[in-house]
Amino acid sequence: MPLKSREIIREAWEFTQRNKKMIIWYAFVPSLLTTLTGMLYLVYQYFAFRSSPLFENWEQSFTTLVVTNVLSVIRDNFSTTLPLIIAAVIIGILYIFIPSFCEGAIIQLVARRRNGQDVRTRDGIRHGFLSFLPLFEYSWIIRTFSLVSFLTWAAFVARNLGWAALNTFAPIFIICMIVGVILTIIFTYTEFFIVIDDRKVIESIAKSSVLVVTHLEETILLSILMIIISLRIIIQIVFVLLIPIVVTAVIYGIASAALPTLALVVGGLIGLILLYIASYLSGTIHVFASTVWTFTFLELTGQEYINARGGKVNWQGESHEPAKVSIESEVETSATEDQ
Repeated sequence: MPLKSREIIREAWEFTQRNKKMIIWYAFVPSLLTTLTGMLYLVYQYFAFRSSPLFENWEQSFTTLVVTNVLSVIRDNFSTTLPLIIAAVIIGILYIFIPSFCEGAIIQLVARRRNGQDVRTRDGIRHGFLSFLPLFEYSWIIRTFSLVSFLTWAAFVARNLGWAALNTFAPIFIICMIVGVILTIIFTYTEFFIVIDDRKVIESIAKSSVLVVTHLEETILLSILMIIISLRIIIQIVFVLLIPIVVTAVIYGIASAALPTLALVVGGLIGLILLYIASYLSGTIHVFASTVWTFTFLELTGQEYINARGGKVNWQGESHEPAKVSIESEVETSATEDQ
């Protein structure tokens, strides 16, 4: 039975609109943390390139300056900076652990409500804990060949070894990126086997690979879904770039009018508003994309296919073989008839 991709996408969007509590509970905070870390990442890359020999060639690298100044401020104002240190540690811990927990909760809630089960939004907390460890393990596996990872390594090579070295290693990075994209597509359904079918990580990766290869005719659907996920990334990048630019412009404009305190207050408020909008939109698109993938997974794994013996086999490993007569019994029957 062909997969109705347009119908699934439409149903997924309607589902997302009816379940906005899921966005607030399980998508807003991960999106907020991702947006903040994205801002820090871009700021770091900007100043790291600016301080490198490729541009201004500072006496000390940007990382060395940051670490030295931060340690100096902490040493001189430990009691004042202690709350900031604690807050930074908490945010770092949340950034590492919260996304996997929330992803498990979203997938379980979407799958159960899709199947007509009566589940409450807060039930996702229990489901998130139950699937957290394998999802956390898988998230670190998938990060090793992500596009951001390869771009980070390419930037590192360019800053420290120069453009010539980057050109030398460019074919390797390009091949690695292509392989990374292929693996990402092949591992598309890994999280759903982990969360919905309670499979181990390696087993889920293997089953996802088989499911993708088996349904090659759904390549168009996969392409559409990849575009949807890319849309989330594009929106997030736009806001990541927009927030510091707008805040800096507002602070500079008001500070130039000899009102530095007002500049900080207004700039901070605008930054918080933009950060909230960015996180909410990104969270909405994330829930929508997760819903599309969950619906697709349930549809594909719910189908039965005919094996070489003519029996029906499903993705739970159950086989429904038609009645067969063995060769020996056929020979015996034939001999009896001859007599």
